[in-house]
Amino acid sequence: MAKHRGRGFSAIEYPTGMNQGGDPSQAWIKMKPDGRVDVFAGTVDIGQGSKTVHTQIVADTLGVPYDWVTMDNSNTDSSPLCTGTFASRGTFIGGNAVAVAAERVRERLLEIAARELEIDPSDLEVSDGEVRAKGAPDRKLGVGDVAAAATWTHGELITGSGAWMKPYSAPDPDTGECDPHAAISYAACVADVEVDDETGEVRVLKLIQVYDVGHAINPTLVEGQIEGGAMMGLGLGLLEATYPYYPALDHRGDQFGSYLAPSTKDLPEFDNVILEYPSSEGPFGAKAIGEMANNAQPAAICSAIYDAVGVWVTECPATPERVLRALERRSEPRREGKRIVFDEDLSVRSVSATGGEGFLAVDG
Repeated sequence: MAKHRGRGFSAIEYPTGMNQGGDPSQAWIKMKPDGRVDVFAGTVDIGQGSKTVHTQIVADTLGVPYDWVTMDNSNTDSSPLCTGTFASRGTFIGGNAVAVAAERVRERLLEIAARELEIDPSDLEVSDGEVRAKGAPDRKLGVGDVAAAATWTHGELITGSGAWMKPYSAPDPDTGECDPHAAISYAACVADVEVDDETGEVRVLKLIQVYDVGHAINPTLVEGQIEGGAMMGLGLGLLEATYPYYPALDHRGDQFGSYLAPSTKDLPEFDNVILEYPSSEGPFGAKAIGEMANNAQPAAICSAIYDAVGVWVTECPATPERVLRALERRSEPRREGKRIVFDEDLSVRSVSATGGEGFLAVDG
């Protein structure tokens, strides 16, 4: 009896947003008289960081510092509609909505600045909290000064709204071709494991994970998604069985403490790689990362178990019981398959072993 090490691979793809649209997001932005910015949107942040990313998108689009932007998604009565936080759509679809709204605010900001500077709006640019004349950086106004002029001189509110939804794509009646997804993300996972062939215990030693996220607007948040998702994938691959005898309800956990989930002692070594192949439709080229972050690990772990001890566990989680059962099946006596070759008169010409268990091949 011994512990064996193995390595397994998996690769996945994941769509961004709902197939064939139907999940719009909206946003509304206003600029206060001091140049600070309020963003109202309905995308709920449940820990994935959408509030931070949307704030970054607005700040970058408007050319103002990040800390000038306040995002309010706390009240569905006062916020524009968002279909929900699901389908890995928060950064892509919600982010597109705030980007559209911010671009319209930027247009209004430059219109007011053009009046103050007596320059055509197309000859102005905004960055670092200032509106400047292209090619003449000394001719400039602070964004706060422009917002104040809009309020106290021109009696106007600098505001903008935006929305985004993947349009419905009707399939071609002859070929079935259509464009159902906003974008596709890709990932690969390599799992290094150690398997005890006496107890059936599997320990994940290292996960190498590669994710194409289009463009990482906030790389730290992306890496957090990857590692948080990896721990969830570890649970799905080795521990978590809500209904272990599904569809029967036997032995299901009836208390939170009886539900097995990975903890910090199960944490493997991580090696994360972020690839950036921008989406043509995503905000700043971003694509999905959320849900897909826990999809690749179970398959890679099961492949690594096979590499370590030569048996396939075909049902997750790969519990010690299932690993031991697979090892027991491998050690059971096997019946050799037979290949029988007949002559034209149906007499047996030859009989040979096929090497397959219980397999009968007939030639003639």
